[in-house]
Amino acid sequence: MGAPPPPRPGDAVLFDLDGTLIDSEPVAFRAVLECCGEWGVPVAQADAAQVAGKKWEVAVELLFTRYKIPVGKEEFTRTVVDRYKKKLVKEMKIIPGAPEMVRRMAKQGPIALVSGSHREEIFWALDRLKVRDLFRFVLGAEDYPLSKPAPDGFMKAIAALGVPPGETLIFEDSEAGVASGLAAGAKVVAVTHANHFGHDLSRAHAQIPDFHGADEAWLAALAKKLIR
Repeated sequence: MGAPPPPRPGDAVLFDLDGTLIDSEPVAFRAVLECCGEWGVPVAQADAAQVAGKKWEVAVELLFTRYKIPVGKEEFTRTVVDRYKKKLVKEMKIIPGAPEMVRRMAKQGPIALVSGSHREEIFWALDRLKVRDLFRFVLGAEDYPLSKPAPDGFMKAIAALGVPPGETLIFEDSEAGVASGLAAGAKVVAVTHANHFGHDLSRAHAQIPDFHGADEAWLAALAKKLIR
């Protein structure tokens, strides 16, 4: 008789993308600052950091509320996102151990991805991590109405996977993302490696610096902690 399978921390696993699997949010931050600077708009770094964990559209709304930007919202969004994509090709970094963690979780049960980025950006990143085909599906900004911290994206993914929210494990990196996962009723692990903007991640059920230490022993300990 073979050894029993290792305890699983959830019947399904959901991943965020930016800041969780790839360290991309500083790239978006710099794209906002650069473009606004070229338009003669001195944006505070704290406001530019609002891109972290949210849809582009939400960050744009905030910036237009606080600053007099000399172009329309569509042109602003198109210009900043194009700059971001070009910078990301050269500047994207993979969170340590992320591809291996995705592969490990995919062997244990269904996985999906919920991100505030658009699907085109998501697929580009997942192709570079060589894990795109491991996800049952991805939900991007165009697939759910309200951005994190609202739970819409995670709730839609949980329903599509057909698992109870309390049996779903979410890996997130931002304060908005953690709040979103908790509001959806899931268990949330905060990945702190790319927490460049000082997000308060203390509400997560657990924290981990990156995925290098997330081996079978860590997963078993996490499962035991979450079952309590």
